[in-house]
Amino acid sequence: MLCRLGKQVRHLRLAHNISQKDLASGSGVGLSTLKRLENGQGCNLAALVQLLVALNCDDKVDVLFAQLAEDVAGSRAAIRSRASSPRKAVDP
Repeated sequence: MLCRLGKQVRHLRLAHNISQKDLASGSGVGLSTLKRLENGQGCNLAALVQLLVALNCDDKVDVLFAQLAEDVAGSRAAIRSRASSPRKAVDP
């Protein structure tokens, strides 16, 4: 999921013909944060929004979050292998 997000940001940056250094300074996001994001290591939500605004792609946030939600739902379903034990009631 994070790799896919990073690839999308990299694709958008290159489509706008902007270097990592220029995007980082223009968005207010640290260069190391941008590099980590593009390498699939993620970043915080505020940094992601700042980058999308700097790339004039903030209108795509809805689609991006819908895709991420689908990825998270799919990955959680695949990871879980069994149900947890029922909780015991506490006597008052």
